[in-house]
Amino acid sequence: MALGLAGAALLSACGGAGAATTNASSAAAPATSAAATSSAAPTTSAAVTTASQPSTSAASASAVASTSSAAPSSSAATSSSAPAGKGITLTYMSPDDTGRHDAETPIFADFAKANPGINVEIVSGGASWTTVQTKLKTSIAGNVPINVFQNGWGSWGDFEAALMELTSLFARDKMDPYKLLTRPAVDTFLDQGKLWGFGLVGVSQDGLAYNQDLFDAAGLPHPPVDPADQSWTMERFLESAQKLTKADQLQFGFGGSLAGFDTGGMTRGTFFGQGPWDDTAQQAHMDKPGMLQGLQYWKDIRDRYKVQPTSDQAKSIGAKGDIFTSGKIGMQVVYGYIPKQTFNWGLVALPHDGSDNISGRGYSMPLMATKTAASEQTWTLLKWTLASANAARFPETAHYAISPVLGASDQAKQAFKDKVGVDPTAYELMAQHSHVSAWGMLKYKGFSKVSDWLTNAFKPFDTGTQSTSDYAKGANDYINANLMQ
Repeated sequence: MALGLAGAALLSACGGAGAATTNASSAAAPATSAAATSSAAPTTSAAVTTASQPSTSAASASAVASTSSAAPSSSAATSSSAPAGKGITLTYMSPDDTGRHDAETPIFADFAKANPGINVEIVSGGASWTTVQTKLKTSIAGNVPINVFQNGWGSWGDFEAALMELTSLFARDKMDPYKLLTRPAVDTFLDQGKLWGFGLVGVSQDGLAYNQDLFDAAGLPHPPVDPADQSWTMERFLESAQKLTKADQLQFGFGGSLAGFDTGGMTRGTFFGQGPWDDTAQQAHMDKPGMLQGLQYWKDIRDRYKVQPTSDQAKSIGAKGDIFTSGKIGMQVVYGYIPKQTFNWGLVALPHDGSDNISGRGYSMPLMATKTAASEQTWTLLKWTLASANAARFPETAHYAISPVLGASDQAKQAFKDKVGVDPTAYELMAQHSHVSAWGMLKYKGFSKVSDWLTNAFKPFDTGTQSTSDYAKGANDYINANLMQ
C-alpha cells in the first residue's frame, strides 16, 4: 500500500523507478499523470534533431539537439573539452517521456542565443529514472560524463566524486543560493557543508485531492487548504473516509496513495509529526511513537476500516491512470497533474496530528553537473537557469505546479489551472511544511542498500505476519547500521 494505485500511475507515466512496486524507490515522485501526458502531449518540435533525422532548421539544430544515445556523441564530447572560445557543446540529460524534450528544446535554444559559443545537446535518459541513472554512471565510467542532468532517484553519494561542487562557485560570484531558492531546494543537496546540486525543474509535492461532489452528497464539510488548520486531523480524515465509503457501489473514501515516496513506510509517521531520520544526530527514528502510530494507522485504513479498495475492487472500478479520476474515490494523495474531470474536485492540505503539519513529503527536482574541462561553461548554464524568467519555464516541461526558484511559480501555477482546472495553492502551502523525501538520507552512499532492505522487510509487516513494533525496530536498527557506511 505504500505507493498506491495513483502513485503507481504517476510514476509509470513519468518513468519513475519502481512504478510497479509497492514501495517507490524514486525520491521525486513524478509530476505527471498518464492521462495528462496522453491528453496534453505537445507536437514534435522541428528544433529537436536525432542522429538519423536532422532538423530542418539549421539555426535551431546548432543551438540544441536531441539524441537517443546513452552518452554524448563523439562530436559533443570533443567540443566539451575544447578551450574556451572555440565553441562548446554541453550535454544535458532528463527522462525521455512524451513532450519533455520538446518543451526543453526552446529553453536551451534561448540559452545558446544569450551565450554565443555555448550550445546544449539534449541526451535521452530513456524511459525512467533508473535508465537516467544507469546512463549517467555509464558516461562517467567511460570518461565522457553528461555535463548536466536531472536527478529524480535522489541519491548521489556513490558518484559524488564526479560532481561539480557548487558552494565555491556561488561564493565566487557573490550569489547567495538562499536568496534565489527555497530552503529545501538548497538543503536537500548539501553534504558536509558543500552543495552538489540545487532544485530547479519543479517541486514534486504531496497534496490531497478530494471529490467535492461526493463530499457534498455525504453532507461533509470540505477540507481546508491551509496546512496549519488544526481541525483537519487524522481522526477527521478517517471519519470522512468512512462516511464516503459505499463498498457495494464501489465507492471509497480513500484511493490508497498516501505519499509520493514511502519506501518502507518511512513517510507514514509524518502525519503524526514524526520523520524517519534525524540528519543532525544522524540517527534513525523509525521506532519513535509517531512513526509507530503512522505505520499502524495507514495499515488499519486498508485492512481494518476498509475505506480503500482492494486490488480486485480497484480493477472493477476500472479507472485509466489515477483511480481518483474514476469519480468513485473521495480522497487521494497526489503530487502532480490530473486532467480536467467531469466531476468537481479540489486540492487541499494533508491531514495531520500535532501542532505543526509536516505530513507527506516534497522533492525539488535538481540539476546536477559533472566535473569536465567545460565546467566553467556548465556553471554559466546553471547560473542562467536560476534567473526567475528562465526558471519559470522549467516546471511545465515535466508538469509541475510550482517552482523551487523564488518568484518563479506564477507561470507554472497558471498553466496548472488552465490544464487541470484546479487551484494548486495547496501544493505551494504544503511545500512550506513538508520535509524532503527520506529526510536527508538520500545523500548517503548506503541509501540504495537501505532502500532495498526496507522494500523487502516491509512486506511481512504489510501482509500482517509481523508486528508494527518488530518491523519498526528492525528498520531502525538496519538504517543506523548501514546508511552511513
